[in-house]
Amino acid sequence: MTQQRPQINHQPFLQYNRRGQRIRVEGKAHVRLGLFKRVECELRDISPGGARICVPEGIELPDQFVMTLPQFKHPRTCMKRWESGRDVGVEFRMD
Repeated sequence: MTQQRPQINHQPFLQYNRRGQRIRVEGKAHVRLGLFKRVECELRDISPGGARICVPEGIELPDQFVMTLPQFKHPRTCMKRWESGRDVGVEFRMD
């Protein structure tokens, strides 16, 4: 007699409440703060709908900002969705 094993999800980075799969990356993103100030951030992961970035110590991001990523040809308008320590989750606006 053979016992059936329960199915295990082997896709730990797939989030069902997201528009697509989150992909871990190591790279840099640049956030524009005002007209003349740009801040370099670490890009941790990215999905079609947003990204997770790590901001430098002491930097406070506004609720909405423009970010340049090497994966995209043009800068993206982003909305801050969550933050935990220096990590910040952003959603890409589709304007």
